[in-house]
Amino acid sequence: MSAQNPLEKKLDRYYEDIIDKIMELIETQKNVLGEQKELKKDIAKLKEHVLETKTEFEQINAKLDNLTKLAKTGGGSGSSSSYSSSSSSYGNKPASGGQPKSLKDFLATEAAIFDVKVLNAFIKSTKEIVKTNTRTEPSFLKPVVGENTNLKIVVAGRMNLSRDTGKGTMAFCMELESATAITKAVFMSPEDAKVSDADIKDVTSEICNQICGKSKLALKNEGYSFDIGIPEIHQGQPKDLLAVLGYPKISLFFAYDKKPFYVLFWG
Repeated sequence: MSAQNPLEKKLDRYYEDIIDKIMELIETQKNVLGEQKELKKDIAKLKEHVLETKTEFEQINAKLDNLTKLAKTGGGSGSSSSYSSSSSSYGNKPASGGQPKSLKDFLATEAAIFDVKVLNAFIKSTKEIVKTNTRTEPSFLKPVVGENTNLKIVVAGRMNLSRDTGKGTMAFCMELESATAITKAVFMSPEDAKVSDADIKDVTSEICNQICGKSKLALKNEGYSFDIGIPEIHQGQPKDLLAVLGYPKISLFFAYDKKPFYVLFWG
């Protein structure tokens, strides 16, 4: 077999280089296609999240609209008893003149810095922060306007808030069962593990701080400017805590694994 001449050797090397380049292009294309598939999956998940968030906001606004209509009519009867003014779910206390205020009037006069957009931002942030810390998404149940004396809270993280329309306060509060469950989830403790008051206090402070920070950032994109303080943590029996905090003007009811917790507002 005759030896290759220099030209044939060059052609062989040239062909090898071309084949190598083609293989590199094929591999690059495979990687790009794989990234495109992952990107499409991420986009699909993002769309689902946006739709879920939009649906939640619509449900919240619908509940608030129902509450406003109820307040204007002075309450309901029969099948609408769950929305009556005497219900603990949607208790709206009458104004001094004897007629209940509409939600719009209530937010404008009794809780000036907390309008519907602010409440929606805190609802969304609360769900996301609790889910991030516990890997389980809580449920938003309902808003309650006016004082509610049936809050069985044992821990509260309270933070001062202020904006151009006034000053107010929020508090992230938990009952004993929800405080225990959320604290265990944050520390990834086993089901039969015990948590201390100090552990619950640390978790309450951190979640309260994160909720306010996330809400502040979200509202900044809506044109709101909020100043937030430092969390104050209070622990004790429900009556003692409410004596310190005062009864809230607006309460947002949540559930973590069917265990209630709250975000409360004073304004």
